[in-house]
Amino acid sequence: MYQLTHHQAQSIVDKMMKDIPYNINIMDQAGTIIGSGNKERIGTLHHGAVEAIKQKKIVEITTDEKLVKKGINLPIELNGYIVGVVGISGEIEETRPFGNLVKSAVILLIEQSIAIERENAKNNLKQQFFSLVADSDTVYTNELIEQALTYGIYLKKPSIVTFVEFPHGIPGNTAVDFPAFKLSNHLLCLILQEADQRQSLENQIRELSPDALISFSEMNDTIHEGLRQAKSTLQVLKGVITNEKTICYSQCAFIADMSILYKNDRKLEQLTHLLENNDELIKTLQVYISCNLNANETARQLIIHRNTLNYRLNRIYKMTGKNPHHIMELVELIFMLIHRVK
Repeated sequence: MYQLTHHQAQSIVDKMMKDIPYNINIMDQAGTIIGSGNKERIGTLHHGAVEAIKQKKIVEITTDEKLVKKGINLPIELNGYIVGVVGISGEIEETRPFGNLVKSAVILLIEQSIAIERENAKNNLKQQFFSLVADSDTVYTNELIEQALTYGIYLKKPSIVTFVEFPHGIPGNTAVDFPAFKLSNHLLCLILQEADQRQSLENQIRELSPDALISFSEMNDTIHEGLRQAKSTLQVLKGVITNEKTICYSQCAFIADMSILYKNDRKLEQLTHLLENNDELIKTLQVYISCNLNANETARQLIIHRNTLNYRLNRIYKMTGKNPHHIMELVELIFMLIHRVK
């Protein structure tokens, strides 16, 4: 049998009393007040509610007494069980017209609360499943394989893990034809199990958000490995590549893997700090790399003079001690750009 909580009851009372000019109490299945416009009464036994539960019908109290106040008390019934009582304090003739209205509203709010709780429980179970398959130590047991099927994933089959980052948050109408897991308000993880599904997914995402960033892993036997690849590939895309919105792990595998190894490198942290908050130089370096070190194309894309570009690249050299014109030092700057992506 469903049990009302104090939080639910008080939330309902607060909402209802914005429109009803009388004090409202909500009692649990034992008749104890768990929500009230008069907070001092919370936790006390409501004798009118006890009678309403006992008689399984509306109980009207016409006069104030020591332990009860006049008003109307209506049992709240869900699926054949009385889960509580809603009481409205005041003159019977005045409160009676509000009785069924308040009761119906309370039942509706309770049903909404139940639906939300079920959805939250469902989402929590889904996130627990995702945490399991994301763990490198997880063994694909028969139980886990069965659970995966409820999300449309066949764990015995290789998969491509896809990260999609929405710059303005995941759209409320996001509905794609693939298993999806929400990792944050901006980040979605999707599981593909056919190589030719990538284009279909990208088309669906572009319809939802043309500016979304998409990274694809390779086809892997475990979801954990795909997650590692998709995550590091997305960081490469965000950190270095400015002229693309979609990238595959195969396009940057070495850089993506090395960026994981240098994730906690103190020298990279120091290097990142040197260009912190200098968006102009960061953007210049990103475009320079994206243009394959072609100075003329970089200047054209940035809409600046070639001399201005050289000036900015020299500033980067002076500030970091790393020369963008020298390939070995440029590699360090590339890892710095990836490292700064959170």
